Amino acid sequence: MQAGDVAPWTDPTITDINRLPMRQHLAVFPTVERARRGAPARRVSLDGRWRFRLIDSPDEFSSSLLRGSTSKLGAAWRQIDVPGNWTMQDVGDFPHYTNISMPFDGPPPRLPDHNPTGIYRRSFSVPRAWNNTQVVLHIGAADSVHMVYVNRRFVGYGTDNRLASEFDVSDFVHSGRNELAVVVVRYSAQSYVEDQDQWWMAGLHRSVFVESRSSVHIRAVSCLVDYDSTTSTGTADLDIEVAFVKAVVEGVKVQVWMEDLAGRRVCEPRMLPIPHDFTEKYVFTGHRASVRCVVNDARPWSAEDPHRYRVMVKLIGPTREYVSLLTGFRRVRVEHGEIRVNDQRVTLRGVNRHDHHPVRGKAVTRQDMLADVLAMKRLNCNAVRTSHYPNDPAFLDLCDEHGLYVVAEANIEAHAYNTLLCNDPDYLATWLARGSRMVVRDRHHPSVLFWSLGNESGFGVNHDALAALVRSLDPTRPLHYEGAIFHGRQPGESRPWLNGGRNATDVVCPMYPPIDAIVDYARSGADRPLVICEYNHAMGNSNGSLADYWEAIEREPLLAGGFIWEWKDHGLLQRIDPASNPTRSSWRYAYGGQFNDHPNDGNFVADGINAPDLTAHPATRELAWVHRPVAVTAVPDSTTAFVVHNRRSHCSLSDVQGVAVLLVAGEPTHEETIVTTLAPHQRETHEFSTTLMAAIDAAPATATITLQFRWTQRLDTSFAPAGHLVSWDEIDLRAPVTKLFASTRDSHERVGAAVQPADSVFASPVRLALMRAPIDNDGYKLMPGFGEANHIGGRALARWQRQGVLSDNIPAGIQHVQQRRIQHDGSVVYEHRVVVPEALAHLPRIGVRFALPPSFRHIRWYGRGPHENYPDRNSSALRDVWAREPDESPYLVPQEFGLRTDCEWIEFVADDGRLRIDALAPATLHFSAVHHTPMQLLQARDTTELLRSEDLIVHLDVAHRGLGTASCGPDVLPRYEIPAGVFEFSYVVRRI
Repeated sequence: MQAGDVAPWTDPTITDINRLPMRQHLAVFPTVERARRGAPARRVSLDGRWRFRLIDSPDEFSSSLLRGSTSKLGAAWRQIDVPGNWTMQDVGDFPHYTNISMPFDGPPPRLPDHNPTGIYRRSFSVPRAWNNTQVVLHIGAADSVHMVYVNRRFVGYGTDNRLASEFDVSDFVHSGRNELAVVVVRYSAQSYVEDQDQWWMAGLHRSVFVESRSSVHIRAVSCLVDYDSTTSTGTADLDIEVAFVKAVVEGVKVQVWMEDLAGRRVCEPRMLPIPHDFTEKYVFTGHRASVRCVVNDARPWSAEDPHRYRVMVKLIGPTREYVSLLTGFRRVRVEHGEIRVNDQRVTLRGVNRHDHHPVRGKAVTRQDMLADVLAMKRLNCNAVRTSHYPNDPAFLDLCDEHGLYVVAEANIEAHAYNTLLCNDPDYLATWLARGSRMVVRDRHHPSVLFWSLGNESGFGVNHDALAALVRSLDPTRPLHYEGAIFHGRQPGESRPWLNGGRNATDVVCPMYPPIDAIVDYARSGADRPLVICEYNHAMGNSNGSLADYWEAIEREPLLAGGFIWEWKDHGLLQRIDPASNPTRSSWRYAYGGQFNDHPNDGNFVADGINAPDLTAHPATRELAWVHRPVAVTAVPDSTTAFVVHNRRSHCSLSDVQGVAVLLVAGEPTHEETIVTTLAPHQRETHEFSTTLMAAIDAAPATATITLQFRWTQRLDTSFAPAGHLVSWDEIDLRAPVTKLFASTRDSHERVGAAVQPADSVFASPVRLALMRAPIDNDGYKLMPGFGEANHIGGRALARWQRQGVLSDNIPAGIQHVQQRRIQHDGSVVYEHRVVVPEALAHLPRIGVRFALPPSFRHIRWYGRGPHENYPDRNSSALRDVWAREPDESPYLVPQEFGLRTDCEWIEFVADDGRLRIDALAPATLHFSAVHHTPMQLLQARDTTELLRSEDLIVHLDVAHRGLGTASCGPDVLPRYEIPAGVFEFSYVVRRI
């Protein structure tokens, strides 16, 4: 058969041809020792360099392209890497980014005439020892669909670009060299349910291998676990299926046991006969055996203590071989309005994660995945949503090992046709195949907390069918599907989340809700917990009000946490012609449109809390803080006590050590250890020690006093060394106070020529500053009209453009009075009065700007830090004395950055001295000091266009608008806006 005879890529009802049933990611081992080490036998990796040829359409494919030996192919065949995306390997077909729209015209299942198709070829050897065995080809994932040919003969066809396909090639191979071809079609009828917010790529992006399986072998091992916390008993319900490739053999048995990771058995082995008589009417249920393994005094698995056990299965028959699975005992329930793991309420402190690498695209390695998992753990995350498809099995292995709860999502997103395909019977098979294959592959993983039925695909009969199938395949886990609550509300229901889609989701899991909406739900009398599947959109300089969300989540029992959108910017490393830009970088992280991809959604693909290479953005510190496992707060109506709260669900605080540090005017004056082994979910009150009280009493009467708390790991962990900072908090014991400055009102002439005013080193005059370079949440500067067309995005940018705020000119209607007074010692006092009319309310900032010469290369300040922070993203920033070099722009698209809030003083350090600015009234100001003007940041579309000033550009702000998350979500909360009114501020400039 030639697959081209029926063109299955055009038919959504065809999900596979000749594909083997899905199973767990198993390997066969000849001995129990090798099974424990994980060294597979009879497997040959086909990863590496393949020969490749790109054609314009699958209709152009013919068997003539399979002729000849791979080693003798001509110049038309180039070499590319597998795993890899051909779209990242310079073959003439490039990545394409869209968020909602398909990259080609519909309607489903129509495909474009130009449909790039890649022909992958390589040879492989079959050892003579593999004769009379089943030879299986494993294709880890292919984007979008693929056809397999061995020795020029059609083997089969597979769909689902995020799950593996396996094919029995026993009848197609022979001993010695064999020719393999995999034909990958970029766009298919299945692409309409692969419409996730990410780059459209193409190619073989996960591992490929061939392996030999005995004529009688263990085909699959289903494992569903449970844990009874009242008796400390773990159970594993195992179903072992044996494959008889040729003839059925009588007398085959399997021996099953469980052991810890050191190889010690934790339950007695069970010998199970495998039924062979398939003619036995009404009784035969397959060549399979089931058993329940019971482990007494079991140690449960949780994200805080990810303890695992090994399932061992030994085949006793014509051959003897072993397979093993790692799992863990735990119970997941949604009950009493809570998510419970092992009968303890858990709060999900999560992130959404796409597969992404800035050079390899979707081809991520185990090391890439490990780096993501460890970084999540260091940020106190305990959960990850595999948006929006199953990940490589290695990712779930790592979550099992290091401890992350997983929302495992089916590869179903029909965003462009959100309410159409979910009710289309032609796509029912696709829904069922994608969801069920995910469950069958991954249900042994203890990290999987929920099964998600996909993303942004409406809610229809296909979801109902898939929900029923998933519950049948795995009754131990709850379901998650946002579309069910969004589209499944009852007619006339005033509160849309109360009863929507109960058959398809056990949790209420909205996207980007405002805080007041989730609080309203929490107080509505609802019975399902709410976990926000996407919130706090991390596009550019963002993540405003993250702490406000978590104040509500920690306060309201029905709120069970959420998943930040998202983990990484999806920028792709791209070299541009240096001749067109000789003075600046020739490399950039590209976004939509920069590969000449049309239509596109621009830099909406750059919405991660980390850079594409996993460099942390400043907001990661806020994320780590709101996720912190131990919190310290003041005791209400007391100035001599504090409360320690263990926010964990399963572990005490015995693994961390706490210290309290008293800071007076930013200088540490007293330190003491906090001793506690507080149990999960518990709080305890600590009274101030007498020595701490004495240190507070000894502080000067007007000095700012704060008490800082830091909690670090006692011992090394898998994700961080001993001493890693886990949690931090501070309590203000005395807030900053307005300062008085004894003014002499001397003129410069009376001071004398020998004394230069401190501000004479300024490289530009002090001038009123109202503009900030718009952040992505203010509006999409690269995509005019994008927000209006998609009913998302901030409106501040458009408003500021109309008002003339985004310029170096001050809009008419703003009144500014500035007074400058030189003191006898050369210090200079500045006083400013700014009046903002109602018509110009909600400005970006109110403050001043000036420049310092390049000799000022270092900064010290007493205020919030050390990282960049803004009025609605500074809960993680402690009030202390900090020092660093001027910030460099951390964001893929240049925009406002580098602010530090609530600063009492700032020092700019040069080789020949320091310049100090002290806030007078109010007691603190915000500042930034970077090498870019707001206009330079505004005008640059990417880092290669960003001009750099030699001078240091300094802003001092009495008010600065918050960040919010309006690029996709709520705008800045009212209390972080800048209202109309009168703003007065003063400061003194001194040389020291």
